[in-house]
Amino acid sequence: MPNRFAILIAIISLFVALGVGAFAETQYQQLVATTELVVPAVEIPPYTVVAPGMFKVRSFPAPIAQEPVYRDLSELSGKITTIALKPDQLVYRDQLVPLKQFRYTDDERLEIVSFPIKPEQAVGGQIKPGHRINIYRIVLQATPNQAVVASPDPKVWLAALGAGIELLEADVLVVDVRSTQGAPMVPPPKVQSKTSEVTTYETAETSSSSTNRPLTILTVAVAPDIAKDILRSVGESQIASRYLLWVSLAPLVK
Repeated sequence: MPNRFAILIAIISLFVALGVGAFAETQYQQLVATTELVVPAVEIPPYTVVAPGMFKVRSFPAPIAQEPVYRDLSELSGKITTIALKPDQLVYRDQLVPLKQFRYTDDERLEIVSFPIKPEQAVGGQIKPGHRINIYRIVLQATPNQAVVASPDPKVWLAALGAGIELLEADVLVVDVRSTQGAPMVPPPKVQSKTSEVTTYETAETSSSSTNRPLTILTVAVAPDIAKDILRSVGESQIASRYLLWVSLAPLVK
């Protein structure tokens, strides 16, 4: 009987040893197995649109491939760096992102500029990202010329222009809309109210008056010369009330 017990212990020990050995072998193979991953060949500054030629591949232990890193050179083209990338270091996916994710647009030639505008000058504050807008510069005219003043005919007065209007740019892409404090613009919450047996949902209104509404900050993607015109118009409107910046939703039919 003791011999049988000893044999049983020996068999169990053998199986345990085999299991430990298999586990150790698996762990060893995982450590020694390698995979090819993408690394920078040179230092790449932030805000750089990269090309595959800036990178190379390097061998790493296979388990590292489970990290959120770039694995193939074909994935890199046209992306932009969010931080400086050092040579021979792994490139994580939040360090190299699509242009539109980092700059609001995938057009490298466009400048991204924001400007404040009152809701009544921006389609009642209803502009949303993705809209196309026309941007106007308005100059309120001084008193009519002497010929108009001297005329007794009211039609002459009615025909006199009271403001000059200039279209700064048409069909501009809106990429972001914010409140004055920089918070994203979101629709007001709906409040449930019950009247008799009918349940209705009404938009919650704040107690502040319309004069206390925050300005809307529009962010657009435009050519650099148009960005300069927009900023000039914003400056004019800040120093003189006779200058206004106005936007409209662009027509769908050009």
